Formats: sequence, C-alpha cells, structure tokens
Amino acid sequence: MGQQVGADRCAAAWHIGAVTPAVVAVSSARALNRGLFVVGVMLVGAVDGCDCGEPLATLVPDAAVSPASLDWGTVAVGVPDVAEVQIGNRGTGALDVVAVTIEPADAGFRLLAVPTRVQPQRAEVVPVELSAPFPGDYVAVLVIVTDDPDTPEVRVPLRATGGVGRLVVEPEPIDFGVVHEGPGASRVVTLRNDGFDFLSVRGASFVDGAGFVIDTATLPASLGPDESTVLTVTLLPTGAMLDGLAEPLLRDTLRLDASTGPQDVEVQARVNLAPVARAVERDTRQTTVKVGAGTPVFLDGSETFEPEGDDFVFQWSVAERPAGSAAGVVGQGQPTVRMTPDLIGRYVVRLRTTDEYGAFREADVTVLPRDLAVVLSWEPAADAPCRAFDDDACAAMTADERARRCCGQSDLDLHLVAPGGALGDYGSCPVACEDVAFCAEEGDAHVDSCRSTGLDCAFANRAPEWGPVMGGQPGRVDDPRLDIDDVRGAGPEVVSLNSPADGDYRVVVHYCLDRIEEPTVAVVQVFDQGTLLATITPQRLAEGQAWLAAVLRRREGAWQMVAQPGIFDNGVPADLCSR
Repeated sequence: MGQQVGADRCAAAWHIGAVTPAVVAVSSARALNRGLFVVGVMLVGAVDGCDCGEPLATLVPDAAVSPASLDWGTVAVGVPDVAEVQIGNRGTGALDVVAVTIEPADAGFRLLAVPTRVQPQRAEVVPVELSAPFPGDYVAVLVIVTDDPDTPEVRVPLRATGGVGRLVVEPEPIDFGVVHEGPGASRVVTLRNDGFDFLSVRGASFVDGAGFVIDTATLPASLGPDESTVLTVTLLPTGAMLDGLAEPLLRDTLRLDASTGPQDVEVQARVNLAPVARAVERDTRQTTVKVGAGTPVFLDGSETFEPEGDDFVFQWSVAERPAGSAAGVVGQGQPTVRMTPDLIGRYVVRLRTTDEYGAFREADVTVLPRDLAVVLSWEPAADAPCRAFDDDACAAMTADERARRCCGQSDLDLHLVAPGGALGDYGSCPVACEDVAFCAEEGDAHVDSCRSTGLDCAFANRAPEWGPVMGGQPGRVDDPRLDIDDVRGAGPEVVSLNSPADGDYRVVVHYCLDRIEEPTVAVVQVFDQGTLLATITPQRLAEGQAWLAAVLRRREGAWQMVAQPGIFDNGVPADLCSR
C-alpha cells in the first residue's frame, strides 16, 4: 500500500512538473562505459521510497584527446608541415576549452586554430604547424586545459627532427665508355638533394686535369629537398692526353664544392685514337701557300697515318672561302686533290681523316692570295646595240646568231707593266722553248727555263721572269702571272704578283677586239694581300683604246695608288693583240 502511494505521489509530481514532454540525457554507469549514453524519459529515484524532491542527473562533459603524442619524424628544413590533434567530448554536457598552449612557445611549433567548445559526442581539430628552420631535434608539449571535472589538463608531447641535406650524384661513377677522338662525347650529370635541408653546390672542378671539361654555367646552385640541377661533362680526347699511359684509358676525379662538404666522383673513359691527319701543298710541302686566282693548288694528305692500325678514309672540304666563291675540291676521297681559287681572297682547305669507328682528326692548308692582285671586269655600255636582245631572246638564237648579235663578244686585255717597262714589252722565249705556248710551260723540266724577261705581264707574256730584272731572285715565287684570261665575255682577267719591288707599276686596259660593235665599260680593282685596296672609276672603251687605269707606286713596302680616269695611251703598238 505504501509503495503504491509513493508511486502515485511521484507519478503525480512528474506529471505536474512536466508541462511539456521532455528528453533528458543521463549518464548511465560512466565508470563502466564512458562512451555509452542512454537517452529516454526516466523517472528519477526508486519507486519504493521515492522522494519527489530529488533533482534530475547533472549533464557532465568528458574530454578525450587523440593522439596521445605527435611525432613528425624527420622533416625538410624550412618547409612547414601540419599535423592535427583532436579534442573529443564523450560526456553529456558541452566541453569548454579553457586554453591550448605550447610549451615552450619558441620550440618551432605553433597553433593554427583553437576551438572554444566541443559539443557532446563531437570532436574538434587543433592544427599544429611545425616549422623547422634548422637541422636538429625539436621537442615541445601541447597543453590542453578544459572544464572536464575528471581530467582538466591533457599534455600531448610533440617531437620532430629537422633533417640535413644530402647530395646525390647520378650517375656515379661517371663512365663514358669508349670515346672517339674527333667527335668526343658528353655526359649529363644530375646533382640531386636527397635530404631534408637546403644545400648549395658552389662549384666543380677536376683534380688531375686529364682532359675532361665541365660546363659550370648552372653553378652555383641552391637545392631544396628533392630539387636537382645538371652539369655537362665533355671529353674531346687527343693523342697528347694519352702520352705516358700504359693503355688508352683516361681517369680523373670530379670534385664538387658543396655546403655539405666536398664530394668526389670518379670519371673515366677509354679513348679510340684517330688517324693523324697531315696536309700540305704538294710542291712546297708547306701548310700555307700564295697563289693567284685561277691557279690550281694541289693538296697532299699522303703522310697521314693511323696510330692504332685502323682503316681510315680521306675527306676534303673548303672550310673557308671569299664571299661568292664556288671553289671546290677535285678528287674527293683521294690522298691528293686539287682546288682552284676562283676569287681573290683567303681559302682554307681542310682534310679530315676518319677511322672505321668514327674517330677523326683534321689538318688545314691555307691558300692566300698573292701580295698584289689586279682584277679587270667589263660589261657592254648602255647604248651598245646588243643590249636590244635580252637573255631569253639570245637563248632562242642559234649559236652563230648569238655570236653575231648578243652581248658578251668583246675581248679586253689586262696589262701590268713593271717599273721601267713599256706596254707590249713581252720579251722573248728562249730558243729551247719555241714550242711552248706563251712561254709559260709548267710541269716539266722547262718550267724554270722557259721564261720571258719582258716587263709587260699580259696574255702574250703570262709568266715572265722579273726576279733578276727587279733585283730579286730567279724563280717563280716573286714573279707576276696572268692567273685568269678571258677572250670573250665580261672577264674577269687577273694579274698577280708576289714580293713586289719598289717602283711605279702601270695598270693598262686594252680593248683588243670588238666583234659586234660593242662599246664596253671596264672596271679595275686592286687588292693588297687579299684586301680590296681600291675600285677604279669605270671607264668607257672602244676597240683599240688603251686606258691607263692606274699607277701603283710602291714605296718601302707600302702602296700609293694614283687612279687615271679618262687617260689613254696613244702609243699602243699596232700588233699589241696579235703577238
């Protein structure tokens, strides 16, 4: 009867107090299960002996922090890294976060955000940033203070290690394998920071100077973790590099000057030597020769040899020539070839000898112009009747018609007259050379004996002997020569001379033969050792006229030129063109 009355009283009290339905969360046996919450409508107190004055259960927060510690391990220096700590609430009431701090405050860690309250059965994140500016250990404690009645303070150890830089060289060692002389070889070397701190590579060099070359354009380099740069190592081997070695193997040490300390990398290469190229002018056996334009030069590479006994081939080329020249090599692939300069200027003929594996060496012969060169060229005057026919019209004509009507049929002659000489002074050939054309035989026993001593070098006296006459020595070296003769067209005609003596030389242009009434304009150029000294004002000429184009005055090894526009020689021998 009492239990029932009590029950009725309590029920009445609950009913009276509960104006609206309510849900109350009560912790059931926290000690047994802190994570299990019972939610429902319950009557507080026992039915038997119920005291309606007892309060409902209090809402209590319960903090749970995870993880218990944070360890970043080894990290990259200077690179921020963030980890998270969770503050959870397993209680029935809201958890207030009173404070979150790091002790000590300057240990390299900092808080990015701090929650102020955690709702029941929820968790909030505390991001912690590690910034390790230097290598070494970083230690601190994350202190979390809440209103949890049981555990108001939780301490989470923080630990990290700022790593060091580590230089890795790839490949290591650097092995070129077989490198052929001539083409050589290059290898790209990668320098990579495989560590956790910035490092710098200040420079690189070879210890022994065996012949390897390094391109240091990418240095100095500052490398962060996982960053890299490259170097290029090149070897252009020569026979001299192998002098004194028992085998054709080059070794050296590449030393890198890095902030982590000097680092050595071994480098090696096996060398395949090339044929030793030797090239000279055939007759003088010299590597430099002076010739006039139009004069063939014979280049000889027969003294080339292969030190290792490999088979090899010859390849010739004109490596340097004046602008506009089309001179080439005749006899390609042979030990001896011919090259004919077609313009005044400097030529370099290059021999490359290559073995069966691709190793090669080169040798040059330099072909220079003679000390003095006079060049004559000409074209029809603007009022020449042949100007009425253009190239297309002339091309449609027969050869006979073309020769009678089209331009380019005139014959002008260039004369270089020595000091004290006269126009038309062709001298005479020795009796033994009566059958030699123009008294200028080359290539046999009469090459030096079949010489005229006339002082006018022109088509009828192409290679006179001026040495003894001008105070020089017998022989062709210091004599003039008509290098190019043109009997129909527009030139050029070229006369050249080596080692000119002091005196006044006259340049005369004679209009020898006008085949079709073709008044002509002549131009003379004078070159001093291949350099254009002067271009003389163009002069109009008619058949039979002899234009005194210039006087070349030689004084103490230097030229003074006096141009002669409009001055003609009236004493032209009648047979000047027919001798």
